[in-house]
Amino acid sequence: MDLAGQGRVYLFLELMKRFKKIFTNQHYIYWLFVAMAILPNCMMFFTEATSTLTRVVQIVLPLGFYALAFTWTRKPGKMFWWLFWFMFVDAFQIVLLRLYGSTPIAVDMFLNVVTTNPGEATELLANLLVAVVFVVGLYGFGIAMSIVSLCSKNIMSDAFRKMQRKWSIPVLALGVILLVVNVFTERAFKVQDDVFPINGTYNMGLALQRAIKQSNYKETSRDFSYQASSTRNDSIAEIYVLVIGETSRADNWGLYGYNRNTTPSTAALDNLVVYRDALTISNTTHKSVPMIMSGVASEAYDSLYYRKGVISAFREAGYQTAFYSNQQRNHSFIDAFGSEASEVKFLKDKVSILTGNNYDDELVDCVKQRLNKYDGGKLLIVVHMYGSHFNYKDRYPQEDKIFTPDNVISAEQVYRKQLINAYDNSIHNTDKVLAAIINAVNAKNVNSAVLFTSDHGEDIFDDSRGRFLHASPLPTYFQLRVPLLVWLSQSYISSYPEQSALIKTHASIPVTTNMVMFHTLLDIAGINTSFMKPAFSLCSPQFKPHRRLYVSDHNEFLPLDSCGMTPHDVLMFKKNNLRFP
Repeated sequence: MDLAGQGRVYLFLELMKRFKKIFTNQHYIYWLFVAMAILPNCMMFFTEATSTLTRVVQIVLPLGFYALAFTWTRKPGKMFWWLFWFMFVDAFQIVLLRLYGSTPIAVDMFLNVVTTNPGEATELLANLLVAVVFVVGLYGFGIAMSIVSLCSKNIMSDAFRKMQRKWSIPVLALGVILLVVNVFTERAFKVQDDVFPINGTYNMGLALQRAIKQSNYKETSRDFSYQASSTRNDSIAEIYVLVIGETSRADNWGLYGYNRNTTPSTAALDNLVVYRDALTISNTTHKSVPMIMSGVASEAYDSLYYRKGVISAFREAGYQTAFYSNQQRNHSFIDAFGSEASEVKFLKDKVSILTGNNYDDELVDCVKQRLNKYDGGKLLIVVHMYGSHFNYKDRYPQEDKIFTPDNVISAEQVYRKQLINAYDNSIHNTDKVLAAIINAVNAKNVNSAVLFTSDHGEDIFDDSRGRFLHASPLPTYFQLRVPLLVWLSQSYISSYPEQSALIKTHASIPVTTNMVMFHTLLDIAGINTSFMKPAFSLCSPQFKPHRRLYVSDHNEFLPLDSCGMTPHDVLMFKKNNLRFP
């Protein structure tokens, strides 16, 4: 090797020695870990809508704690593993900031981890690739450096540790003082809600409590009964269908004045009543759908753990029952309530990530097959769609590809046009499926009704906030406004003219879907139970407008104007002549 080559080798080896010296220096590792731990707090200083004092506390208090904690052992890598929970929460929080733009990790987000099926999770993570790669790279590097720290013969010097304690203890003390000031000067401030990572840890505890309570649901609801009975003669043939959509926002329905004809099939139906001012009470599926199916939206949320769903009430009243879902089982209340039916089908039981997707069109086949077996009597069918759940372009077959281009490269503001096209195509498919179900029911020529609403809506980069998807800790107008439709057969209208007239009369009244669907379905079918409240039934003369509520992440029923709505949302309510709050 010539002298030039030897020189390059020497320089390379010297460079490697310097890198090794840096990366095995426990003092450098200490600062790396402190910086990694406090990173999301610094990001949230700019993203959160809390007061300046609260955001300062959220940096100063954790910074003092982390800086002091990493001096506890001579090798900071050991403390890294003792604090690994906080590192996990940090990584989770950074991804959620990328997704929602603000707010700490919510209880519902932890529950979504265990109730979201692998296919949905894969689709979502694929479109959050930049954020996921960032946190995996950053905290993966942290794990690697913790191993280096533990394996290295070097240690942090006592002088270095003493020096860091000299500033970290006063910073921690200042954080505590500011925290106390915050508690006494801001009534809305709560440590468990407003200081990260305390809020994330607190919410994880609540999520575990709820998961445990939900796992005991079969036992806690075992003896529940609606004591339901039918007020109508057994000889009267009746068919009622409840269709629950997924992620369908009213603003993209042609029926609601959208500038695209996304709902030609339902628009062509006779005897269809459209409720123009309908909101959901929750922007999460695992809350919204159980409340639609049980009526707990008009009571304390925790009663959900002790009661059964509307299907049980119909069975007690002598109805044949069927439940068809295009969602995947996820050990939720939806599974439990659906399984109360005498016939149960989860279409995604036969579908995996590898075998591909199936469309809501298959739900029409399920309904038609059940109706083909119908020979009179009383029948309830509950249908749960996959609807417009992201990734939108996977929710409809090629023949429903009306609006193009719909091929989305990634979930970014720049691709909003493609996202909207794909979303509108999914609405068009929902419209086709719903109309097909109604036409199949109508063909039986008996007293019948079909009720439809969606669990929640969706954000699709609609304004300067850049919000996308749903289930965010703080809801938006687009996540809350949903379609609510009631179709009545001509036979039903002739048999029950008063109830039919009230269904139409009440269409102009602002309603919350989760509070009215359960009671309306029971009332429209003539089922008597003490759990049916006429004040919440759209076909009852006792129906009255009710205060609009939202179920918070901590399962509190909050007034609509106390759940984090911004001026952007209020403007949309006013623009569409909807009642707020």
